[in-house]
Amino acid sequence: MENDLKKLIDNWIEGWNEKNIDKIMENYSKSAELFDPKVKEAFPEKLTLVGEDELRKYFKIILSLYPKLKIKPRGLWLKGDYEALLEYDIYTDEDRKIDVISKFYFSKDKKIQGHFVYYGLSYQEVRKEKVSEN
Repeated sequence: MENDLKKLIDNWIEGWNEKNIDKIMENYSKSAELFDPKVKEAFPEKLTLVGEDELRKYFKIILSLYPKLKIKPRGLWLKGDYEALLEYDIYTDEDRKIDVISKFYFSKDKKIQGHFVYYGLSYQEVRKEKVSEN
């Protein structure tokens, strides 16, 4: 099962890097839930997106706003057959990097059922802030 989950995560990353919404979506169950603090920017009335239609709509917005988006994985930790933690960098352009951690929960049919996203500052951004203070 671990190998199957790793393939699913690799496919998810490839979908984003290829800007292929269908490839991204094939990794999610039809009733998947996305918990992402950035959702409020696109849908102010929502905290969570539920279901294939809402996720697809949100991901299309992301891809249209960031046409140069690239995901570079930093580490993947699998916990049993139903959980994974992925640490990665999102590059919205060549010079802008965002540190991200995604926690995935998988359904019995090996699809993403729950997806929690956590954002942090990149080391480069922290260094730039400290340099500008001096």
